[in-house]
Amino acid sequence: MRLRASLSIALLSAVALSGACARSDPSSSAQAETAGAAAPAPVQAAALDLRSQGAPPLAPRAMRITVETTVVVGAFDPAMQRLRTAVEEHGGYVSEARLRGGSDRSATLEARIPSARVGAFRAVVASVGEVVADAEKAEDVTEQRADIGARLRNARAQEKRLLDLLSDRTGSLADVVAVEKQLGSVRETIEQIEAQERLLEGQIAYATVKVSVVTRHEEQAVGAGGKIAAAARNGIENAGAFVVNVAVLLATAGPTLLLLAAIGALLYYALRGVVRRRAAARPRGPFQAVPAQPYPGAPP
Repeated sequence: MRLRASLSIALLSAVALSGACARSDPSSSAQAETAGAAAPAPVQAAALDLRSQGAPPLAPRAMRITVETTVVVGAFDPAMQRLRTAVEEHGGYVSEARLRGGSDRSATLEARIPSARVGAFRAVVASVGEVVADAEKAEDVTEQRADIGARLRNARAQEKRLLDLLSDRTGSLADVVAVEKQLGSVRETIEQIEAQERLLEGQIAYATVKVSVVTRHEEQAVGAGGKIAAAARNGIENAGAFVVNVAVLLATAGPTLLLLAAIGALLYYALRGVVRRRAAARPRGPFQAVPAQPYPGAPP
């Protein structure tokens, strides 16, 4: 009986723990931030009073930092090499890199930099070329971290209770099997929460820095001959495009036009035959000679 009662309590606790794990972490963090921002002045005064009375200081805020920068460089390869070297010098690593070739080469470099050294790394990026765009976002995840820690502690406490039940083998075999099954579910939940914790701690410890590198486009002076040649090339390209467009139009509308022309020809010849038959069936009177008309200018 004792094992069954303990098993019932453990099952209820596991259900409550699963419901807590299903909650969305960002939403709880946003609610906590809203509540903190809307805290009234008496609450803040009470917090100051507690600190003045020797209460332990509040834990530092946990921030998830994201930086996006676009820099224009004159020499592409040296700039990319300098950025990769700077990432290693600041204790980070490149998580993703995309290169685009052509006359105007460009690249996107995504690096993970220790949060404490983001400022120094951004200074190196600014020294590589001209910064034309820069954005920084700091997301407070303190409440999310606290929620994950609380859920992990509850899951481990639940695991300990189930292990204690297994050590007391006074119940039936069915009860023991049920406890072992519930223990496996709780341990799976613990692994999921630990994975969330590792991911969040990594995002807090390392900021995400995205650097877009663009090659500076230098326009060269073009003489009269170059302008004439460029105009001739444009004219030939436009003429070719016109011919292609006309051919496409004829290929698209040609069958329809031929069908309409055939229908029009059939209608024309049909109406023409009807008119001729009506004219032939019309009755004619006796032949009457028409008096000759004098030639203009002839003598009377």
